[in-house]
Amino acid sequence: MVAVHGSDTKKISEILKIIKQSKTFFIAGHVNPDGDSLGSALALSSILNRSGKKASVYCADEVPDFFKFLEGIDKIKKLADKNDTFDCAIILESLDFSRMGNIICKNQSKKIINIDHHLASTNFGTVNYIVPSSSSTAELIMNILEHMKIKLIKSEAESLYTGILTDTGSFQQTNTTVNSHIMAAKLMEYGIDVNEIYNKIYEKCSISALKLRGLALCGIKTMVNNRVAYVVLTKDMFRKSGASDSDSEGIVSYTLKIKNIKIGCVFKEIDEKMTKISCRSVRDFDLLDVVRKFDGGGHKNAAGCTIDDCVSVSIKKFTDVLKEKFDG
Repeated sequence: MVAVHGSDTKKISEILKIIKQSKTFFIAGHVNPDGDSLGSALALSSILNRSGKKASVYCADEVPDFFKFLEGIDKIKKLADKNDTFDCAIILESLDFSRMGNIICKNQSKKIINIDHHLASTNFGTVNYIVPSSSSTAELIMNILEHMKIKLIKSEAESLYTGILTDTGSFQQTNTTVNSHIMAAKLMEYGIDVNEIYNKIYEKCSISALKLRGLALCGIKTMVNNRVAYVVLTKDMFRKSGASDSDSEGIVSYTLKIKNIKIGCVFKEIDEKMTKISCRSVRDFDLLDVVRKFDGGGHKNAAGCTIDDCVSVSIKKFTDVLKEKFDG
């Protein structure tokens, strides 16, 4: 077992006590689901159901097509009925309770277990297991499972590996740790095909997704003395390409391929009064200092925020903060 700090061991013990005492479980991650929130939720649900519990996964938004190979994805529910009650709600990778979307009320669950690896996460749970040094929520789930001495089945290992793979950017991002690789190796022992998982997530996509990528990259620009590269995704681009929102996943990584670029951004037009911003940065640039100006969050080198304005004005506002950061 990988070493876990004493304070974390105490949190895990509290979690195990609640799980043992509970029979019904609500499990959910954040809106706009990613591989970590989905993989962790699906693995947990499967394990609890195999243990004689009753657990269901909920998600407010549509699941991206490239995650639909995961076992149990077709059983995800949109929201809990207002009359449903649960012994325990396990909330994954959500900065606060509202980050899930309006899919359950707090009073519908007797206990809330909050599991996250984001520094900005809030203590909204009965138990809050928050470890910012972890690369992913999937790693934290594995810590819990190892204390439970649970032996996984292949589909559960695939889901957890997906969580670690995607939240480390294929083990390329700076949040990748020794523990990330150790946990991945443990999951490989269950016979999962890591090459197939990688290909399904990163190498196979629709022609619409490729068209959207092409439209975006044709308009790539630099700013702040060529230290920042960015692309804009407009609603018109989505219409022309026939792409869905999830097809924009991964485009931001191309912005950092330009030599000497420190920050890469994608400005996505939601409507005339809202722009979503996703960012990546090189090792020594802390994005959290920038996105927090707009109530955003994430990690040091991978973060995002939303600005309530049109794309052009949002770019200007964001650029002004970047300039302050560089000049400061």
